[in-house]
Parts: sequence; structure tokens; C-alpha cells
Amino acid sequence: MLQRFVEFLTPADVTRIHEQSMRLLEEVGVEMPVEAAREALRQRGARVEGTRVHLPRRLVEESIRLAPSRFTIHARNPQKDVVVGGGSSVFAPGYGAPFLMDYEKGQRHATMEDYQNLVRIIDALPNLDLSGHLLVEPHDVPAGSAHLHMLMAHLRYSDKPFIASSNGQKGAEATLDMAGIVFGSRDALRNKPVTIALINTLSPLSFATEMLEALMAFAEWGQPVVIASMAQAGATAPVTLAGMIAQINAEILSGVVLAQAINPGTPVVYGSTSTIMDMNTAAAAIGSPEYSILVACQAQMGRFYGLPSRSGGSLTDSQVPDAQAGLESMMSLLTTVNAGIDFVLHAAGILGSYLTFSYEKLVMDHEICGMVRRYRQGLLVDDESLAFSTIAAVGPGGNFLMEEHTLRHFRGAFYMPKLCNRDALPAWQEKGSLDMAQRAHQYWQRVLQTHQPAEPDAAVIRALEAYVERHS
Repeated sequence: MLQRFVEFLTPADVTRIHEQSMRLLEEVGVEMPVEAAREALRQRGARVEGTRVHLPRRLVEESIRLAPSRFTIHARNPQKDVVVGGGSSVFAPGYGAPFLMDYEKGQRHATMEDYQNLVRIIDALPNLDLSGHLLVEPHDVPAGSAHLHMLMAHLRYSDKPFIASSNGQKGAEATLDMAGIVFGSRDALRNKPVTIALINTLSPLSFATEMLEALMAFAEWGQPVVIASMAQAGATAPVTLAGMIAQINAEILSGVVLAQAINPGTPVVYGSTSTIMDMNTAAAAIGSPEYSILVACQAQMGRFYGLPSRSGGSLTDSQVPDAQAGLESMMSLLTTVNAGIDFVLHAAGILGSYLTFSYEKLVMDHEICGMVRRYRQGLLVDDESLAFSTIAAVGPGGNFLMEEHTLRHFRGAFYMPKLCNRDALPAWQEKGSLDMAQRAHQYWQRVLQTHQPAEPDAAVIRALEAYVERHS
């Protein structure tokens, strides 16, 4: 495994950013509209003025030390447990898109059937480590109970770890209750991570009520939380990247402090998918080079604090799975992994600056995940891999195709793509001259037809269904 990471900040830069963030937290403070959150921090030594909380340096630095640098999310299938931390990237699919797209129907509103299909496909894709949550918004179930149906889909149609509902207190409670059904009891979840919640700040220097409620509920039970900023340089953060990093660092650290105030030792992930605002369109430019710079800096700040880091993955501003989508997605994911990001949300499926989840983009990005993961493995140099005796036996002018050494190693030596075409032109034409998007369309449909997820026991499914019906 390669150990070096891309870094843009010098040690002096990191220190200056840290000092600026400490000053922001102490002098400017963070808006927290939930009284219970303010009270928890007041009891730990914070200064509270109205709804604004000022965090002293001592409290911030003590809280950072309480959070673990590494933790495990336990899956229904223990063989699929996920370790977060240590610099090896964990891949999770896209999150929060309002629209869905496929090659035949174009962009549209998703149904719950679509949502279940996506979970089943993700379950079959080995380079996606979690099944996710809120992949896309299903429009044929009531908004007030949609989180229940989505949680049900992940718990039933995938035995990978899943992402929690952060829909305020009710979303957190539903996540814990339904996970308790699957894992035996709610008490079994106490300080045993079985899910992970995404908690977004409200830039600049604020939190929404729902996010604070969810953060406190999950922290109480020792379930991991990703504290993430989604600021835009020039809009909700300074236009200069250094000032932006200092601001979002303060926001993230305030969430870390609150999690530790609720339950010391709660796993937290230092997260952000902040980017620039395109000054021509006023849109978030997630395919920009500046985004990739910010990702690398964020990973560096996470390492400075000894916290696992989170950022986005295969991201693009393109509206369709075309060449632009491919080049921007590969650049953003490769940068993310080379920067040492531990938890990669949006690793697959996203189009159009987070607005669209695409069936085709999902499996195309999965291919990128496999390629990048293989790239990060690097190579082994030892007597067996140097192959002196094999080279000597073949000698000048020979070939290695039928050598025992080749047969012994070729399966593990090379990444074998599922979608990328390596045929010569005549063979490609003979197969229909399909481009990448067309091949991806056929591939996800084939996966959906052939993959059978390992569902929970029938009694567990009935209990989950009863819970969803009772709380809808």
C-alpha cells in the first residue's frame, strides 16, 4: 500500500489555520439553535450568549483527544465490517440527489422501486463498502415517512453497513430502533457502531436544528457521526481558499466538541465537501480543480487532529455520463484517495453537481473505484515478484504466456475492468459499437436481474415492516 499522500499545506500553514479556527471559535462562536446542545457545552466550560456558543481552546483540544482515530462499523454480515481510519479509503455511494437518471428514460423523479433497485445493485458491487442512505429522493412515498422506507431498503436488501437517517430526532430514533431489530436489540447498539450519520453544518458557523438533534441522539448511543461542512467559497465562506479552510475547520471542530460533550469517545469523522461557487453560474463547482485542492487540505487537517477524514469521491458537474463526467470523476476520486481521505461519500452515482443520481454513473464510478483502489495498492518487490529464474528460463526472444509463474500470478496482478473496452476496433464493432454509457446501461440491468441479496430472516423482515407501518 502506498503511504505518501498529496499535501498542499506546510506544517506552518496547518498551524496558522488551526490558530485562526481557535480564534473564530472563541471570539465569534457558532450558532446552535438547540438548548440541550448549548447546555451540554455550557457544562463543559463553553460561554453561551443567546443561541451562540463560544468554545475555549482548552475544551476544543481536550475534545479532539477523546475521539478515536480508528473505528469499525459492524455490518449484518461480519465479513463486510468496515474499518474507518488509517488512510485506506472506504467507499460509499452518492447521497441526497433529488433526481434520478437512466439511459432510456432520462432525468426523472425516483420511485421507491428505483430506490430498492439501487440498493440491490450497490449490494452487488464489491468496491462499494457501504450501501448508503438517501441515495435519491423517492417521490411516491410520503415525505414524512420516506426515511423509514429508505432505511428498510438498506436493512433488507444489503448486508453491508448502512448510513443513518439524519432527519432530526425522529430520523435518528428510527435508525436506532430499526438497527436494533436487525442486531438483536437496541441495547446491543450501545457504543457498538452499526451505522454512521452525516451531520452537515450550516455555513457560515451555524447548525440547523435537525442536524443538532441527530448528532446528539447518535452520540448518546456511541454511533459514529461525520461532521461535514458544505460551504461555497465566495458565497458561504471567504473566496480565498485559506480563509475558507479556517472557517470550515472551526465549524467541524465545534461538532466534534458537541459529540464528545454528549458521550466522550464517540467516533467522529472530520468531513467536508466544500467547494467554490462558479462566479458565472452561481452553482457549486464540484468538478473544479479547487475542489480537489480543498479535499487534500481537509485530509491534511484531519491527520493533524488525529481524526479520520471524509470527503466526496467521483464528482462531476456534467449533466450526463459523458467524457466530462469521466474525467472530472476520475480526477476528484483519485485526488481524494491520494490525499488520504478515510471515508469517501459520493464515491459513485452523482451527476450534475449533486442534483442527479444515475444508474449508469453508479456502475461507471464503481469501475473507477476499482481502478483507483488497485492503483493505491502499488506493487510488491521480493524474490518471487522479481522472477529471476523465470526470466532466465525464458531467455532472450521467448515469451512468458505459458510459464508457471504467469499462471500463478496473473489473476491477482492486474485489475480486470467490467466496463472499459479493450477490444480491437473490429471486435468492438462486432459487439454493437456500444459506448461507455450504453455498456453501463446493460451492465446495471444485468446485475439487477442476476444478483440476489442476502436478506435477513423472515421474522426480522416482518418486524421491520411492522415498525415502518406503525410509524408511517
